[in-house]
Amino acid sequence: MKRLSLLLLGFVLLAGCTFSTPANRTQIPPPATLDSWSQGPVKQRIISFVNSVSDPASPLYVPAQDRLAVFDMDGTLLCEKPDYIEVAITQNRLREKAAADPTLAENPLYKAALTNDNAYINQHVKEAILEAFANEYLSDMAAYWRQYITQARHPSLKLEYSKLFYKPMIELIEYLQAAEFAVFVVSTSQQEFIRSLCPDFLPVPKQNVIGTMVAFTLANLDDDAPHLFRRQKAYFEPYNADDKKSVRIRERGIEHAVLAAGNSMGDYAMLDGVSDSGRTSLVIVVDHDDSAREFEYHKPDLLEIARKRGWVVTSMKHDFRRIF
Repeated sequence: MKRLSLLLLGFVLLAGCTFSTPANRTQIPPPATLDSWSQGPVKQRIISFVNSVSDPASPLYVPAQDRLAVFDMDGTLLCEKPDYIEVAITQNRLREKAAADPTLAENPLYKAALTNDNAYINQHVKEAILEAFANEYLSDMAAYWRQYITQARHPSLKLEYSKLFYKPMIELIEYLQAAEFAVFVVSTSQQEFIRSLCPDFLPVPKQNVIGTMVAFTLANLDDDAPHLFRRQKAYFEPYNADDKKSVRIRERGIEHAVLAAGNSMGDYAMLDGVSDSGRTSLVIVVDHDDSAREFEYHKPDLLEIARKRGWVVTSMKHDFRRIF
């Protein structure tokens, strides 16, 4: 009886204890919010749209499997001035290769990188990207890309490149995902470059990246396992720019996205495809009008189309409470 009494007492004491959650137990994530968006009509329109398409009682309800969103990357999710980040990385890699092999310095691409001739690099950007990482393994390239963006700093904003994703737009992606949207990033940047940023810096699954595809072959390393190797200097067609973005989207089986976001006429076909789908839709155009916190530059043709068609024009100055 004495032993039974002690056991009962132990159970009572245990019942009254508060236990901390083990470190390896899955935590419930906090609810997605749009805290970095300013209160106003743009934020309210986004919230109203998401509520209307995700509420089964709403006449505008869209089933979860059809709740698809497509986002441009450079200038929409990520700072693109004074150079696209991928171009900055390309120039850095060309300079490194020229330092290791001075005979390369007479090659126009390497010479332009060494002399900071951005105009020449941008005129030949497709060739420069292929040349910078020719004859390298994808695993090494991905490690290089990730190291660069976490260590190199933007020349005027003085932030690491990994911190140049727009906080409000990242919150928007997470907000949509919480409402059971499948979010895709559709960009002219290399597909594998973007995938190397996911999900640590860009919160989308790697398989949801649609970018320009560069040719790889399989090669064996010391572990005898096959690894992707860039032996050829070639792109797969179509090159993922302008109206070809819509082609690549369709190739991936995405026929009826209901939300799209972009910032230039290079995104127009993608935005127009969502707007003309015949479904309830929301199109967001990001306008760079904040010279104090980022840069000021506008796309007048796209802004005029957006206003005529009732698309959401997002002012970075007024609608982004914080940018980075």
